[in-house]
Amino acid sequence: MNVLLIGASGRTGHAVAQKLHVAGIPFRALIRNAAKAGEFRGLGAETAIADLSSDFSHAFEGIHAVVYAAGSAETEGADQERLIDRDAVIHAANYAKQSGVNRFLVVSALLAFAPDRAPAALRHYAQMKQESDDYVIASGLEYVVLRPGALTVEPGVGTIQIVSDVTPSHAPVAREDVAEVVVEALRAGLSRKIIGFAGGKDPVAKALATV
Repeated sequence: MNVLLIGASGRTGHAVAQKLHVAGIPFRALIRNAAKAGEFRGLGAETAIADLSSDFSHAFEGIHAVVYAAGSAETEGADQERLIDRDAVIHAANYAKQSGVNRFLVVSALLAFAPDRAPAALRHYAQMKQESDDYVIASGLEYVVLRPGALTVEPGVGTIQIVSDVTPSHAPVAREDVAEVVVEALRAGLSRKIIGFAGGKDPVAKALATV
């Protein structure tokens, strides 16, 4: 299985890259800055250089599964949310289909379950996530939509809780644990699943076995 990792330079994407490397899963890192290519070659990865605002279809050649882990930064505003959290996901799904890549995993957000219940500052972001998720779900691809709750940069603990509602009581989840969920979902061959999760006490593999 050769994985295309979109958003490999981001905080969550970089954690996914490290987990793929440890798991021995070959991958190609799609990055915008060519100066970072050496970092990913050090993880045994190929690299493809492209900006998500332009054509990045060349990155899909020889790929068996896609992981979309890119996301807009909190301060970048509505235009970047529309570009990164919706439009580029849609383009990636289309490129995957055109290239014969059937497996597509996207890291979304728990707020995508109910954008209208998101805090005002995150409502547009959540709406963009929901719209791109809906597109992927309807695309015909063998999709997995991961919807983690609030993210932290704390070290991962290897445990989560499966959830499907948007409430402030859910514990945050480390980006490293999100990355573990990505890799375990790939290894388990999960398909046509929408998986919400937060911090919790269930080992990742055990939690995913229940969905």
